[in-house]
Amino acid sequence: MSKITSLLGASVIGILVAGSANAATIDITFNNSNGFGFLVTPVYTGIHSGGFDAFDEGASASAGIEQIAEVPVPPNPPNLIAPERLAVEPNSQGGFVFGPGGPILDGESGTLTIDVVDPTVNRYATFLSMFVPSNDTFLGNDDPLAYAIFDAAGNVIEQTIEITGRSIWDAGTEVNQLFGAAFPGQDIQLGDTEGGTITRLIDIDDGSGGNGFSALEALFGVTGAGSITADTVLFTIDIEAAPTAVPLPAGAGLLLAGLGVLGFAGRSRARKA
Repeated sequence: MSKITSLLGASVIGILVAGSANAATIDITFNNSNGFGFLVTPVYTGIHSGGFDAFDEGASASAGIEQIAEVPVPPNPPNLIAPERLAVEPNSQGGFVFGPGGPILDGESGTLTIDVVDPTVNRYATFLSMFVPSNDTFLGNDDPLAYAIFDAAGNVIEQTIEITGRSIWDAGTEVNQLFGAAFPGQDIQLGDTEGGTITRLIDIDDGSGGNGFSALEALFGVTGAGSITADTVLFTIDIEAAPTAVPLPAGAGLLLAGLGVLGFAGRSRARKA
């Protein structure tokens, strides 16, 4: 093989490798298989560099968290989490994982495919959604660094994230009662303001020896009442690299040109032989 052929061959391979290494498109699949009948509203997904601290245990809920915990999102009312995230992470990204009909029912899944602009910077994910049926209960990670979905080099960390009972929270924004609670397939009405702080649902005393889950289960007749613990897996989230292609037309043009020269060089050698 001539020197020029070797160089062109290396260039073509370099183009293909570069196109693959720079891919930052991922599939985020939310799976609801809790088996208790609980559902979630479309799952807000924020991709950020680690500074988006959506909420803190023991603190008051922000306007965005109150909206996530009390009303369906999107489309109405307008989502408030995005401005909160962008205020501290201007270059971060966000989107929603939808179920087949919007909310993700027990037994359903939904996938968000998102192009991450700079995965070497926006390496972390925050997931937020209303937990139904409830008045002001939501799922989410209070630690913004809890879920690393890219490594320092920008490579996707393929994984399955388990959302357990310890990741379900009472926002402390609305009194837990039948009025104003969200039921599957029903519109949501706002109930009485609670004026409390964000608390793990599993840590709430329902007054009869149970926790916040027990209260929800008993109140709404959910099957399997009293069996949810902090370690019970309610949902899973799959993080995977989405298939990507070499950018066009530049990548294809260079590739075809390189292959053409390689063919010419091969014919030249054949004539000389």
